[in-house]
Amino acid sequence: MPSSFDASGRSTQTQSGVENNDPNRVGETPPPQMFGMELPLLDPSNDTMSYGGAKFDIGNNAVVRERFEKFLSQTPDNTEQSRVYRKNIEAILKYTQKYTKGANRIGSKALVSIGMGLYEASSYPGDGGQAGALASAIVSALDVQRANRRRDEANAELDQEIDKLIKKTNTLTNRNTQKGVRSDKHAAGAGTSGGVSHTFQIAANTSKIAEKKTKQGANEAASQASLPIAKVNYQSVLVGFLLQRRYDHAVIGARVYRHVFRDGNTRVDLDKNSDAYKMFTGISGMPPTITTIDTMASNARREVDQSIDAVHGALAQNKLGEATNRLITAVAVGEYMQSVATFPAKDRLRIADYWNLRKQSLSALNARDYDKVEEIAQEMKKMDVAFDDSLLMSYTAGKKRQSDFALRAARKALAEGKDEEFKKHATEAAIIWPRNPNLQKGEEEIARLDSFEPQKAEFRVLYDRKDFRTIYKERERFKVVATDPQLEKKYMESIELIARIDAMLAELKSVALQDRTMGPCAAYEKLYEMKADERYSTDMKFLDEFHRYESEANNFVMALRDAEDCRSRREYGSALAGYYRARCFYPHSKLAKKGIEEVTKVIVEATY
Repeated sequence: MPSSFDASGRSTQTQSGVENNDPNRVGETPPPQMFGMELPLLDPSNDTMSYGGAKFDIGNNAVVRERFEKFLSQTPDNTEQSRVYRKNIEAILKYTQKYTKGANRIGSKALVSIGMGLYEASSYPGDGGQAGALASAIVSALDVQRANRRRDEANAELDQEIDKLIKKTNTLTNRNTQKGVRSDKHAAGAGTSGGVSHTFQIAANTSKIAEKKTKQGANEAASQASLPIAKVNYQSVLVGFLLQRRYDHAVIGARVYRHVFRDGNTRVDLDKNSDAYKMFTGISGMPPTITTIDTMASNARREVDQSIDAVHGALAQNKLGEATNRLITAVAVGEYMQSVATFPAKDRLRIADYWNLRKQSLSALNARDYDKVEEIAQEMKKMDVAFDDSLLMSYTAGKKRQSDFALRAARKALAEGKDEEFKKHATEAAIIWPRNPNLQKGEEEIARLDSFEPQKAEFRVLYDRKDFRTIYKERERFKVVATDPQLEKKYMESIELIARIDAMLAELKSVALQDRTMGPCAAYEKLYEMKADERYSTDMKFLDEFHRYESEANNFVMALRDAEDCRSRREYGSALAGYYRARCFYPHSKLAKKGIEEVTKVIVEATY
């Protein structure tokens, strides 16, 4: 089955969260992650998209289909509010693009303007508050930068104060060490008092210096701690935009990043063994930097716009299948892109009609209604000049033929009386093609055969009574029993038996008419010999003819009976005379000849 007609609707790969010892995942590289999440990455070689730990067939996966159908049912987002929103976003993109080259810097006022523009854009419902989130991230990062600058300024002031205190302390220390203070007692007394005073002041200055240096250290520690946190928070927002396919926001945020954090370091600090690092280096081929995010988002924007251009081109050529696949890709990868959101309503309707036929074909395949599948395929071929129905038609034709073959085997089994085999093949035929019209014919045939059960029962009774003559007379009515292998042989035996009897009686009648004297004798003797067979003796016509010829050949019959009676009484001479007398009436009598031979042998051998 082609993937576009795969009725399963399942993702092409299970969730990535399965255990590592899953045999179905042996040798498979786990999908890379960033901050515990994955990017939606399209693989155009097999129409799959990796996202959320799974690979989805963008044409068949239930989630993708649901979002795509939702998109087709929506009206294009061309309201005045949406146009203002897109104009605002485009203006911010162009504004930030001016500062992506050279040493130009976006000043604080410009960053504030960008933030205000983003806050204004976030009021549009379709934005989902993402622009406001980016503006908040920028403001938060700027607040951290401002706080760091204030701490730096405070530390600079503290440096000046510390320098002043150090100078004062040094001056007081020098005074305490001056020579000659003890030469005059009064002077010595006054000097001693001044020295004590200087000592206390030096101690106080030293304490103040230590306090200010501690405060400086705290400021430096706060600055060093807040900057990495601000970067991580900002970077997580950018990755979130990629996950949500908000590529415009990701591009704006990435371009503003180096102007918010002006240390020149745009690298995303990640552990080289982490999945996030592997995601950047393995998929994009670039190191984990803000520039990488910018590149990936910009490339996604370009791919989506190119897909939409391809959709319009395919629609112009009436290639609905290609247009549908390209639009699915565009919606799955860039649902919030302007080119997708403003896709024309009339084109959505054309693709929706084709998509509905495609869904109906999937439903018909699931229901194994192959006539419906072929009908839908013809409609799709009318709509799409490039639609190739060869594989689909071959598949349905093969299934139909397979069902017919199974049904033929069922009929053969039914004819042979193999009920179990019949049920097996009939069920198989119904499962393969439930709406096979030949199934209805088979059911009618079975019903017809079932209606013959009374004839079969009557036939069995007549056969057991050896009433073959009635079976022969009603042979057309009982012909249906021949469909039963167990009764077919009995039916044919009955018909053939009566046919032989009638043919023989007709022949004897002809002989009797040709010779009125010996003809009846020949007929009687023939029937007498056959009368020993129960099959003949139970036929009424046979018996009637037998008795008629018995009457017509009365002299011959009586001579034979007298001979037999004498023989039974051991009156062999009289018996021999009786047999000879019977031969006088019918010289060709086998019965008389046999009797003469047997009695003569008894007399000659004297065995009596």
